This record gives sequence, structure tokens and C-alpha cells, in this order.
Amino acid sequence: MESKEEIAEAIRKAHAENIFIGSHETKINMPIQNKQDEQEELQKEAVPWPDDFKEEAFRGLAGEVVRAIEPYTEADKNALLINFLIAFGNVVGRQVYTIVNKTKHCLNFDALLIGDTSTGRKGTSWDPIFELFNRVDPQWAKNCNKSGLVSGEGLAYHVRDPIYKKETNRKTHEVETVLVDEGVEDKRLMVVEGEFASVLRVMQREGNTLSPAIRQAWDGKNLQGLQKNNAIKATEPHISIIGHITPEELDRYLADVDLFNGFANRFLFVCIQSNKLLPEGPEIPDAIYNDLVLKVNDVLDWVRHLKQEERKFKRNNEAEAIWAEAYKDLRHAKKGIIGKVLGRAEAQTLRLSMLYAILDKSKEIRPEHIISALAIWERCKQSVEYFFGDDEEEDPIKIKILEGLKKRPMSQTEINSEIFQRHVNAEIISKALGELSKEHKIVCTKQATRGRAKKIWSVVTKKAN
Repeated sequence: MESKEEIAEAIRKAHAENIFIGSHETKINMPIQNKQDEQEELQKEAVPWPDDFKEEAFRGLAGEVVRAIEPYTEADKNALLINFLIAFGNVVGRQVYTIVNKTKHCLNFDALLIGDTSTGRKGTSWDPIFELFNRVDPQWAKNCNKSGLVSGEGLAYHVRDPIYKKETNRKTHEVETVLVDEGVEDKRLMVVEGEFASVLRVMQREGNTLSPAIRQAWDGKNLQGLQKNNAIKATEPHISIIGHITPEELDRYLADVDLFNGFANRFLFVCIQSNKLLPEGPEIPDAIYNDLVLKVNDVLDWVRHLKQEERKFKRNNEAEAIWAEAYKDLRHAKKGIIGKVLGRAEAQTLRLSMLYAILDKSKEIRPEHIISALAIWERCKQSVEYFFGDDEEEDPIKIKILEGLKKRPMSQTEINSEIFQRHVNAEIISKALGELSKEHKIVCTKQATRGRAKKIWSVVTKKAN
């Protein structure tokens, strides 16, 4: 266990290395003629490839697993780490949690591994992690691992509750409740999609319910379709998703709607790349797997024996001070696309800090666990900036509204149906209209009707001089 002096030194190091969500770019002082030149220079600035996860991210058992496996695979060590963390969190299930403003957070994570087809080695990074947990929990590996996301109903089906229906007994002619489907007892579900672009394509179909189902699953909410004849319901699901995708596919298929409806910010974005060459393809020795299995099982056994009151994790006093400092930066969201994709920074980091505490068999979240979580988040943040560009692009929802209103004035209902084909949540449109009005880009007028006055939005036209 680290001494207070070692913890304090780690915290100072974290500040120095900008783990606390600060900018990772080096500012170069150079003469700039005016602000316009400066702005143009900043716009031309390239965003560097993300740094590897800092050493703090490889803390404890997670680091041991990666260091033991890495010599035997061409996979990116960053991908190995994120795969292990997500798989471990799924295996643990809903046994442990933390509460923020009555919102329950468990150890389910979603991640997108972004890398080129030829050099990403995305699938290669999952194989040894899956084999490890196959040896740790064969039933989880057999029953809780799926792929082929198509619809929200399909996602719910794999963690469904027992299904009953009313039937008339032919002999007694009485109506009885009959069990027609035993459902799924184990609510853990690990989804690994090697072709996540196909998932994004499916989500763009009109009426598809996959996006809202994934959002609800990340929140840990019950899954149930709104269709009248759909009897599938899943209570307390514990669903984790790892998607593999290339930068080109992500750019093509991750639509503006999915960026701004809360889908994208439930994923950890992780750029990966493998530069290793292992032509012999050596197998990982059983001795290494056996050692790691013992260590993982030791942690899982510790979790199983926690008392009920110990399953709710909290930060200790020292960690509270560190969290308060980090929280300021986590909540300081950028505008535009990047701000939306990073919109759940504090929730993601909170879950990660709890995960590191459990890997340490600690009954409380300590400062070092927050530092490790921030190290993970910092690289995910860098990956988002690398992919989307480190700027604050205008909100695409607002852009589309302006483009639509230039054609003709519309009511909010018309904006939703004609511009967005009802694929965007009404609250998102309402917020965008309010912001555009505040920016004096659009104006609202009221049309008298027999009932309530109808609000019509139109673009503000500039007066000629």
C-alpha cells in the first residue's frame, strides 16, 4: 500500500503531466501580427496521434495482465488494457456500484476501438483477453458473449426476463398465466462487434430502436419496447459493448443525430495502432494464463464476499479533495462536436475510478484510483480530439435548423419532421432553437389560431445599409 508521501507525489506528477484533463499540446511562442493571423494559425494546427496510456493507467492487476500478455501478441497495449477493463467490469456485474444524485453507476462500459484495418489489430487485442476470462468464468464466456447488434428488441432479448401470457385452459376453460419463455437469469452481456460500421448503418434506418436501447443499457435502466405486442422486457441489465471501426467508417456512419442524442458520449473512444511484427505468432504459455487466472479469481472472490453495505463504493477524504479538483476540468466541456462526445466525462471517470479500486481490493476509492481513471480518460479525450479535430465546431443540429429555416419559416413540429424526420429528441431541438434565438440568428413569431397560438421560427434577415 502506498504511503501518503507516495500518493502526494503521484498527485503532483499527475498535475505536471496534465492528467487532470488539461491540454496535452505544447504552446510555442511565436510572433503573430494580429488576432486574425493567430486564429488562422490555430485552425491549421494538426492534432497529434494520442499518447499511450500513461503509466498510472497500468496500475495494479490491469497492468500485470497487459505486461504478461503483450510480448506474445501484435496487439496495441492500449487496446489490451481497455479490453481487460471492460471485460472485467462486465464479469463483476451489478454486484458493486456507486451513487451520484440518486443515479446508480455500475461497472458497465462501452468503447469504440478506432484503427486502420491493416494495422489496428483490433480483433487480435480481444482474443487473449477473452481467453483469460474464458478460463476465469467459462459460463460467462459461453452464455454472456454475443455479437450482431440489429435492434433494441434484439439487445433486450439476450437479457430478457421470463415471459408469461394468458391462456385459456381447454379442460377447465379458465384463464391461466402460463410461462412461455424462461428468460435469461444472468443479466451480464458482453457484446463485441468486429464490424461496428454495420451497427451504425442499421441504426440509421427509420424506426430502428438500437440507439435508445444502447443508451438505456449504459444507464442501467430496464429495457422494454414500446410496441403493443412486444412482450420482451429486461430488468437491471448489465451490458458492455466493444466496437471495432476504422476512422473512415466512423466519419461516414456516425451521423450528427447520434453525436448529439447522447449515444456517442456513452462510448470511450480509443485510437489504436500496432507497429509490432511477430511472424512466429507465439502462443501465450499456459503458465502465464494460470497465474493471471489465480489473480483475477482472487479479486472476484473478494467482491463476492463483500457485505451488502460494502458494495456501495465511496471516496475517502483524500480522494474527495482530488476528485473536486479534477471535477472542475471534467465538467468544463467544449462546445460543438467534441463537447458532445465528451459530455459524460465525469460519469465515465467515476466508473473507472471504482473499477481500479476493486482491482486493488480496496473498499473505498482512493486518490491513486482517481489518478488511474483520469489517465484512461485523458487518452480517450485525446482520441476524440484527434478524430474530430481539436476545435469547437458549430453544433450540426443548429446548422441543419438554420439551413432548413432559410427555405421557409417552420414550427418546431415541422422542424422535427421535415428537417430531422423525427430522429432527434424534441428536447435537443428545443435547446438548439433557444440557443439560436439567444444568438439572434432566428426569431419566433406567433400565429393566431382557434386555440393556442402557433409559434413560427424564421431566420433573422440582415437589413441592407
